[in-house]
Amino acid sequence: MNTQEKVQEILKSNGLDFTIEKAPMMALNSNGIYVPSEYFGLINSSTNEVINTVKEGYTVSQNEEVVELVMRGIEPFGNDIQVTKGGALNGGRKVFLQLAINGDGKVNGDTIKKYITIVDSNDGSTGLSVGIGDLTMSCSNQFFKFYKSGQSKFRHTASLERRIKEIPFLIETALSESLRQIEIYNQFASTQVSRDLAHKMVKHLLGFDKVYTSVKDLSDKSTRSINKMDALYNAIEREMNSKGDTLWGLHSGITYYTTHELSAPKRDNGKVETLLQGTGYNMNQASLEFALNY
Repeated sequence: MNTQEKVQEILKSNGLDFTIEKAPMMALNSNGIYVPSEYFGLINSSTNEVINTVKEGYTVSQNEEVVELVMRGIEPFGNDIQVTKGGALNGGRKVFLQLAINGDGKVNGDTIKKYITIVDSNDGSTGLSVGIGDLTMSCSNQFFKFYKSGQSKFRHTASLERRIKEIPFLIETALSESLRQIEIYNQFASTQVSRDLAHKMVKHLLGFDKVYTSVKDLSDKSTRSINKMDALYNAIEREMNSKGDTLWGLHSGITYYTTHELSAPKRDNGKVETLLQGTGYNMNQASLEFALNY
């Protein structure tokens, strides 16, 4: 199977076989007459939904181009990296690809499946970003991390030639970051903590907890907020009982909550969406920051 055939297979099997059409929009003037607008609508061809509006100079990015770019970018790595999953987020406004890294990580008896994650936008809101991801096999907890450094992303305005050259470099950087992340996890697993630290973690994430927040302040919280706090505590207790009273157990409690308990948009790939760019992503990053500072 050649590269183009692989691209088409990935597009079809992951629901990415749609295009984005740029169409002129009309505006209603003060006389009630429709006149040409300076804006163009970006339309998802599979749903006919306008996913954003742009000006004439915007260059449309197509899923096929992104997937082919990635496939060409991973060629230097042979069988060490394979595209295993992809999908559209929020009606096709963004698309993601997961690239499995050959070889599992080990953290205190846990097997960690390592991934490189690529996200690109169809609505012009962001450029292409390359980050890492992992899946803890014992509990199916997922964690993603993207980097703010310019080395991990680039805009659509970059030339195709430059993008093709940069993808292998970005993937190489992500491979290094993935190895570093496993090292961090192993440091977490060897760092013993008291259960009291869970209260500080919860307060760091939610702004309130069961111990360091006054009874009056807790009584002012909504039932929904209290239920969220209780679910977070339960997830932490579950993972620390399983993985030990360590930073690894504590952090895993948060990733368990964001993966299995946190509400997500009720649409295709809604759970992945919140873990890649929503509340789940932000909570996981805050948990990692808390554990690293400790």
